[in-house]
Order: sequence, then structure tokens, then C-alpha cells
Amino acid sequence: MTQSKALGPDPLKLYTYSDLPIGATAIGIPPEKRKTGLWRYMRPAFLERIPPCQEGCPLGNWIDRFNAGVTDKELDQAWWALRLENPFPGVCGRVCYHPCQESCNRKDMEGALSIQAMERHLADHFFHKKSKPLRLGKNQGKKTAVVGSGPAGLSCAYFLALMGYDVTVFEAQADPGGMLSQVIPRYRLPKEVLVRDLENIREAGVEIRVNSPIGKDLTLGRLQENGYQAIFISAGAPLSRKLSMEGVTLDGVYWGVEFLREVNTGKPTALNGDVVVVGGGNVAIDVALTALRLGAGSVRIASLESRAEMPAHSWEQDDALEEGVSFHNGWGPKRILGEDGNVVGIELKRCISVFDKEGRFAPVYDEAVTETFKAEAVIMAIGQATDLSFLEGSGIQIEPGETIQVDPVTLQTTVAEIFAGGDSIDQPRSVSEAIGSGKRAAIAMDHFLRGDDLAEIVQKGALARTMREHLDLDVNPAPRCRKAATLEDLNLAYCSSLPPHQPRKLSPVDRAGNFKEINIGMAPEEITEEAKRCLSCGVCRMCGNCYLFCPDGAVQLDSSTDRYAIDYDYCKGCGICQNECPAGAIVVEVEGVG
Repeated sequence: MTQSKALGPDPLKLYTYSDLPIGATAIGIPPEKRKTGLWRYMRPAFLERIPPCQEGCPLGNWIDRFNAGVTDKELDQAWWALRLENPFPGVCGRVCYHPCQESCNRKDMEGALSIQAMERHLADHFFHKKSKPLRLGKNQGKKTAVVGSGPAGLSCAYFLALMGYDVTVFEAQADPGGMLSQVIPRYRLPKEVLVRDLENIREAGVEIRVNSPIGKDLTLGRLQENGYQAIFISAGAPLSRKLSMEGVTLDGVYWGVEFLREVNTGKPTALNGDVVVVGGGNVAIDVALTALRLGAGSVRIASLESRAEMPAHSWEQDDALEEGVSFHNGWGPKRILGEDGNVVGIELKRCISVFDKEGRFAPVYDEAVTETFKAEAVIMAIGQATDLSFLEGSGIQIEPGETIQVDPVTLQTTVAEIFAGGDSIDQPRSVSEAIGSGKRAAIAMDHFLRGDDLAEIVQKGALARTMREHLDLDVNPAPRCRKAATLEDLNLAYCSSLPPHQPRKLSPVDRAGNFKEINIGMAPEEITEEAKRCLSCGVCRMCGNCYLFCPDGAVQLDSSTDRYAIDYDYCKGCGICQNECPAGAIVVEVEGVG
């Protein structure tokens, strides 16, 4: 009788899942090697996504880490994580326009997490406490210089100092801080808050030299001759954009930035009667509310844009309305009226449209439709301008819009050892954008000073945006993908509905005639409750669901990392761990493909 021949694969050969039909798991495998993981053709893995709040933050704050510290009442850890990425926690906790909250996944539920309030809470909690300065690198023995002490310049200096570089900041004015100290009103940013953040920056090892303008006597070339091997320029946009128009030279006409600077630096300024502010941005709102506090009888804002189109943030517009400022939208200035050299009114012309089909600023007017308002003062707040005259002869290229030409990733100028950021370059003008550019430049300067090829690093997409990434300070061993976690990535069955807490504000009555801070913040217990609303989007929060629900016990706590890990000898790839992960920090992919 002929011996039967086995059908199918060779029973004496070991196969992988990809060599066999699905379900054929044990062919050719000796019993001692038949672990349940060999059934698997799908493989789960911990892969953390970027929280959308951090993706939306121009300076890359470590929001999930400091929020977790607030939640667990481990404020020292939260403070460390915040200071690692932001040298201005007190400032940003008050004046940042918090794009992080606009990106928060909770926004589409009961309302965004009050991240800015948490930042402010930490800064206020540690205001009178001596914190150990962060020092993250050995002394590099190399000198760097920063031109301008606004948020961009001081941020760059701070991060260079943390990495071990000798840093000197050259500031033209008598006080450091740039727009923070000179222009932002005290009802938004109390002086003592800025002073405290400046102290922290100095304690990190930054030297600030005031009354030291770069120009005729002290040039960029002289700095290089004195051994500064890399320079960051952040001269800001310290001037008001001017407009040629009948009546602009009359007494009683002010320019927005200069007006705010005079008030902030203590120059006596008094207003009475009716005031018209021309402009629709944040500076226009600041000017209007400052004018009220200086004694103006009434304040009207005339802007080309509709309320919805105004560049000023909606909550700032609301503050102005609460205090009695009126808005006259869809009108632009035609001429300022005067008698005996003094302002007596302003004539406005109707604005039909502000932007062209491509979204560019290109206002169209109906010159025949006009309106006149009586005014004892007119304050023009129609934008800001740079002054880059000190760069003449430096070899640094200037863009047509009077900003410095830089590489969009490294912020390196056309002179290799000189970088630039903040309002000196073409980017959105805000405190957080300025801080972010200072950080990105400091990271690029670190590579440059180490002799690394910046172009090659950029080509590989390997230039970090944050200090934790650049210095490899995140102890979480799980890899991260570059995608932000969406609401669809989360298992909302584990998400409780929690109403948001809102920061309190000073009543309009209590604001009248003074520069007391408008925003009061939240009580500590409210901050803790608010922190608990965080969904931990894309980031493992060690809830243990993957461990609890795994039917094979393949998920275990790794004692070497104190994080969960998967034992693939026993994981069958069922995907339960992914389904039960509240944060969307686990993916399941075809084995050997992902």
C-alpha cells in the first residue's frame, strides 16, 4: 500500500504568518514553541500622537506634561515642564491669545480647556518661591549675542543659556522687555509679573545690557570681532505705520504704538472730550481702553473691517464694549479736521470691501459717502513698522515688506552666523509667535555652533521645535507620530462630561479710571478641577485599560521604564487594547508593514 502524502505546506518547515493563509497558525511548529502570539497577523503598538493643543501652540509648550502635574497636584514637576519650554509663563498666562485652546478637542464638546489659566496659576503659585535655575547643558565656551530684548530675543537668549552658551543681550532702551514693557498696557500685564519673568531669565545665565543700541558705534561686525560666534536679531516692530493724510500733523493726533509707549513709560498723558481711534487690531483696542483710563469722555473705534473681520480678538472687542467703547465698522479715515492747529474732528469715508479675491488687504472706498465725528483727539493705530536701518552694510537681505529675509525653518539670514526672529521677520505678530521663533532659532544656532550641517538636518526633517525633543528629555519610551490626535482617535466612552471653569474678570465699574488688571484668574481648586477635564489626546496617561482588558495578559508594566509594554510572544493582535485606550495612544497595524 502506498504511503499517503501530506497535503499543503511542508510540516517540517517553520512558516511565518505571511507565508500561510489566515488561520493557519501551527503548521510545522513544535509544541514548545506554540505561543499564542504566533496566531497574530495584526500587531498593536504604543504610538503616541501629538496633542492638538501642543500642535497649535507656536512655542510648543509641553501642555500635557504640566497639565498632568496640575491634575496630580505635583506642581514642582508641572513648573519644571512649563519653564523648560517657556521663559515667560507669567506673561503668557495673561497676554497670549491662547491658540492652544482653539485647537483643544474639548472645544467641540463642553468647551476648551482653560490652558492659559493653568499657565498663569503655576506662574502665580511660584511667584515668591525661589526655583532652581534650569541648566541643561555643560558650558560650551562659546559667546553668542542677541540684539533686542523683546520676547523673541529674550527667549532665544534663555534657551541658548540653558544649553550652556554665554549670552549677552543688547537692548537700545533703558528697560528690557520690548513691547512687553513699553507697549502692552498694565491692565493686561502688570509690571511685577514681567519683572519676575525677567528675573528668571537672568537667573538662567542671560546678561542684559540696556542703553546699548546696535548701529553707528556698536555694529554687528564689531560684535563678531569681539568673539560673538552667532548672533540673533530681534529688533521688533517698535514704530507705528504712518499714513499720509490731511490733518495728521495737528496737535491732538497720536500714533498708537508711540502713544502706548508714552503711557507705559510714565510720560504724563491726559485726554478729555471725545476720542476717535482709527484701526481694527489689538493695538487699537489697547489704545481705546487706555484712552478711557486717561480721562477721555467717549471713545469710538473706526475700522475698515466688520466686527467679524477685525484683527482684534473677539474677547478683546468684548472687553471694549463692556467698558463703553463704541465701534464704527466699515469706515476709513479721509481727513482729520482742525482749528487753530488743534484737532476738532475726523471725516470718515465708507469702506466697501477690505480684501481682494485672494484675501489680500486691498480696501475699496466710496469716496462720496462720508461721515464726520467731533473729536478732541485722534489716535491712529493702523499697524506697526520695523526700523532695520542698523543693518545697512551688514550683508543681510531685507524683504520688500521691511522684514529680514530668513530661512523659514532655521531662521538663518543671508549671513550664515546671524539668525533673526520675532517681529523683525515675516510672521504673525504675537507674543507666542515671537517666543516660538526665538526657541527655533536657538535650536538651529546650537546645531550651527556645533558644526552640524543645517541644510541636511532640515532636509531630513530632523530640526526639533521643542527643547524636550532637541535635548531628548522626554523619558517616555513610546515613539510619537507627527499627526495630531483628533476627537475620532479617542474612546469617548471613558470621557465624562465636565463643564468648563472660566477665569473671572474685574467688573467694568471697577476698571474705570485705573490700570488694575482686568483678568483675575481662577481659584486653585478651580484650576485642579479644570485640569481634570484634559482628554490626554494621543498621550498615554497610564490608566491601565490596556493591561486590564488584554485577554492574554500580554500587556505588562515594564519595571525598567515604569510604562506599559506588550509581550508579543503572547499578543494575538485582537485589538482590544486599542479599542479600550481612552487617549488613542495605541495603533494596530499589519505585522511587518507599519
